[in-house]
Amino acid sequence: MTTTTEAPTRYEREGDIARICLHRPDSLNAVTPAMYEGICDSLNRAAEADVRVIILEGEGRAFCVGADMEQHDETERTQKERREYVWQAQEACEAVQTHQLPVIAKVQGYAIGAGAELALSTDFVLMGEDAEMRFPELSIGTYIGGGVTYTLTDRVGRARAKELILSAASLTGVEAADEGIATSAHPANELDAAVDELAAKLADNAPIPMAFAKEQFGRVDRATRDDVLTAEAEALLACMATDDWQEGVDAFAEDREPTFEGA
Repeated sequence: MTTTTEAPTRYEREGDIARICLHRPDSLNAVTPAMYEGICDSLNRAAEADVRVIILEGEGRAFCVGADMEQHDETERTQKERREYVWQAQEACEAVQTHQLPVIAKVQGYAIGAGAELALSTDFVLMGEDAEMRFPELSIGTYIGGGVTYTLTDRVGRARAKELILSAASLTGVEAADEGIATSAHPANELDAAVDELAAKLADNAPIPMAFAKEQFGRVDRATRDDVLTAEAEALLACMATDDWQEGVDAFAEDREPTFEGA
């Protein structure tokens, strides 16, 4: 395992899996501009490394409790600084949403506000059964971000997403999983194992078609049926030209598990 510590985020690599850890445990991983910058830097590192899956997690008792309200209270930002802060958050969430690798969020404790937005930017959200996801923004005079009107609507539909946001709702991990907001919910002592199991399963898949699938799912809402059919055909033809495609064919014929190299 290789580790680089860059407060307030930590980047680790374990074989085919990269971990991006939000590392402000004393503040329950409340977000700051430096944290958003660290997330983007870590995502870039993962893209350049020979890894297959990213896990986004929080250090300590929470995934992320959202904005650092104490810092907001103590700091008088200029209009320019406010705009930069807002767009750092938007860009970090977009970077998670559009990354070519599958991203798993491990949510223990709390995912509140900006924390929920980060979690919902990932491909898979695994929560502790007693974890809490909350959308409090409208109840405290601020506003949602991170594309949550898209990512939440994508999971539960417009009417339910509107209800959750306008009512400043709070959900347990079990409730979030039941609604399809979270991929699954697990007892707290089983969450790590569930995340590791999913990451290992994804890492065994061929990375080139995985990247095609992520890209195409990201634009399916804007595509026509003909667009989708064409994109799938072109992706399949590209995959058929790879060594991994031949490895998959050979492994099937030889009744063994394939070993993909990403080429």
